[in-house]
Amino acid sequence: MRRSTRLSSSAGRVVGAGLVLAGLFFGGMTAKDMGYPNGHKGAAGTLTVQDCRTQFDRVGSSRHRHARPVVTCTGTFRSDGGDRNDRNDRNNRNGRGGSTVEDATVETGAKFEPGKRLAVQKTDHKFVMIDEQWIWQSLAIVCVSVCALVAGVFCLLTGFGARRGPGFRDAWRRVPGGTAVRAVLAGAAGLAALGAGAALLVDGIV
Repeated sequence: MRRSTRLSSSAGRVVGAGLVLAGLFFGGMTAKDMGYPNGHKGAAGTLTVQDCRTQFDRVGSSRHRHARPVVTCTGTFRSDGGDRNDRNDRNNRNGRGGSTVEDATVETGAKFEPGKRLAVQKTDHKFVMIDEQWIWQSLAIVCVSVCALVAGVFCLLTGFGARRGPGFRDAWRRVPGGTAVRAVLAGAAGLAALGAGAALLVDGIV
């Protein structure tokens, strides 16, 4: 019986470790990219459209897959004042510190005529169109990642999450540190959930 309980607790802690790693990875990557629209990272500039095309990505589960249209535009990108991450880059040697990238591709969501100038941001690994929806969606992902992180810590502390592990109420009473730790966990999860809901609500409005 004790061995079974131990195995269940260990399985719950494995689940918790997975949630913590997922929360740190997705939250960290998204938070990292959120520095771009404010000009703290990357290079703001314009992309002069040469061509736009639509591709279809297969998304969904194995039973309910559907094609999602993805519109991308290709053109010449010119930064406004150089990339903060690499001011000595050879592309920045045009007299003003701005960089030029040929055949830059950005996902736009709509087709534009050749010659259209789009405001974009050059990140470490791609080009993005900066808009309010992108910012709010990123904030929602960060908040959901915090929820996953808190849930993972809870599972690590109590072994909750295994098939034959403790129920939620029993695990909640087992949290080390008592009321203080439970208050921290509940407060962090609650604030993150509210933040995610508010971000998604604003995203649907703007």
